[in-house]
Amino acid sequence: MPPPVNRNRRAGPGRPSEGAREALLAASRELFAARGYDSVSTAEVIARAGVSRGAMYHHFASKRELFEALYVEMEDELVTRLGTAAAGASSPLGGLRAGSRAYLRECESPSDWSRINLRQSREVLGADRWQELAADRGIGAVRAVIAAAMDAGETPNDDVPVVASIYMAALIEAGLQVARAADPAATRETAERTLDRLLDGLARE
Repeated sequence: MPPPVNRNRRAGPGRPSEGAREALLAASRELFAARGYDSVSTAEVIARAGVSRGAMYHHFASKRELFEALYVEMEDELVTRLGTAAAGASSPLGGLRAGSRAYLRECESPSDWSRINLRQSREVLGADRWQELAADRGIGAVRAVIAAAMDAGETPNDDVPVVASIYMAALIEAGLQVARAADPAATRETAERTLDRLLDGLARE
């Protein structure tokens, strides 16, 4: 959960107030999740955070830079949750299966993460920047698991970045299908079965 936004804070001139960065992230999370990036102005974020305009621009050069910082914060939180879900698996592919199922459950929930990171991030950040940031997080984690599966003999040796990118593309598309579905639970179950088949196909016979 994001920290509560202090709407009563009054920031004076000069040095940015303590906690301004956290307040801006919390305010932007609330507003972007509720209305979308394009419908929210920088002035609204500043007002909701209760900080000065100078404090905003001390930490973030633009609304887009603020969005990027929020995306990174929320994506790091997600990777931690998925890592916890996969921690009890007995093999790398088992961990990937458990993490993928946890990811789809995240997509099923109408959370701040699904509204912001899943639905808005690639359009706001642009495909290249999104890919750059994701490489250090979700995509990077999947690459590490695929490499571990190959080292363990669970899957044939192959080009790890290519295999991981293809699987991630399928996983992200599955998540979008779940998030946009009229019946998210039923769509999640279908997506789980489909991803299970992909992982079964990766496994060494």
